[in-house]
Amino acid sequence: MNNIGPAIAWGLNRFLKLFGNIASAVVRCFVPVRRGRVVCWAYNYKQYGCNPRYLTEYLLDNHPEMEVIWVFRRGVDTSMVDKRVRCVRFRTLEYLKVMSSAEFLVTNSRTDPWHIYWHKTPNQKYLMLWHGGVALKQIERDVEHKLGFSYVKKAKKDSAIANLMISGCRMQSELLKHSFWYSGEILERGIPRNDIFFNKALHGVIRERINKQYNLSPNERIVLYAPTFRRSGSIEPYRLDWSAVITALERMYNGEPVTIFLRLHPNLIGKADTMSLINDNRVIDMTRYHDMQELLCVSDMLITDYSSSMFDFSMQRRPCLLYATDVEQYDRGYYFRFDDMPFPLARNQEQLIANISDFDNERYLANLDDFFTQRIGLFEDGHAAEALAEWMQQRMINQ
Repeated sequence: MNNIGPAIAWGLNRFLKLFGNIASAVVRCFVPVRRGRVVCWAYNYKQYGCNPRYLTEYLLDNHPEMEVIWVFRRGVDTSMVDKRVRCVRFRTLEYLKVMSSAEFLVTNSRTDPWHIYWHKTPNQKYLMLWHGGVALKQIERDVEHKLGFSYVKKAKKDSAIANLMISGCRMQSELLKHSFWYSGEILERGIPRNDIFFNKALHGVIRERINKQYNLSPNERIVLYAPTFRRSGSIEPYRLDWSAVITALERMYNGEPVTIFLRLHPNLIGKADTMSLINDNRVIDMTRYHDMQELLCVSDMLITDYSSSMFDFSMQRRPCLLYATDVEQYDRGYYFRFDDMPFPLARNQEQLIANISDFDNERYLANLDDFFTQRIGLFEDGHAAEALAEWMQQRMINQ
């Protein structure tokens, strides 16, 4: 009896997927691919952000002849989506039509055609832009034995249908070739979400908006705490006594007030009790904030653990510190030794406070420059979205 409920749910889910894929096949028979139509989604249809967002905004400003559509799940807040973008709800009839008629399909995470009711047709181009650049923790094929059979199967199919992937550095290009089951074209012109770091005027606009939204003063120092997720789903490694940490930060910033932005990984949205991590009124939960890159560009410092955000953020040449209590136990493995990176590592709160107090910015910048040039071969220049748009323009169908 106890298994009847799950069995019925499993059967219903299979039936709905079968019905959705049959409906999609019917729609494809009647809906042709439309020149210049771009359909985007990010983080499993839950957010408006990352590489698809920054490509979208470049297209809107520079290629108005291209139509941009975004897909979201039911209940997702779309108030921050550019008003020039048409929003469509996932798994509706309208969704089936735009997926079948899109010339370019753009996302930042793996796609399972059976699950999303979309099967690529000859005139469609699928751009798999991924959601990271340089990586510390091992990913994809390098941790295949830990990913599970279903994910690996999905990843291989996804790479097989992709027309393009993108890279922001020499190391990322090699990673895509060797670890993503991918043998297609790689555009080595940077990743669009990092273009924001080169647009200093935009930083002020975003900061002013955030100040107003969260009642911050203009001289407030923002420190972003953005740890990555653990497979266990545990949030215990993230706990800090913020009063002690903020005291050290305010000393570092010569008495200027400090506000902490807490940003957990999107995989934990709706699954983790973030309020239990906030033990100080100077800490603001930004886990559901629509775009991580905006938070990075307004922050004076980043504290993270194994997240690739460390590499994105440090392009601005601002301090990044690592806090990881489970370095030896973390189950993904690493591409770099911690001692070979420019970011000071703390294994406990006392070390973190010491690293804040003893931070040597001159030495940090010298190590950072060496890491970018010698270790990873960075070639970001703020024009990644432009290069990607040019690639798309050159491959548009003739109609």
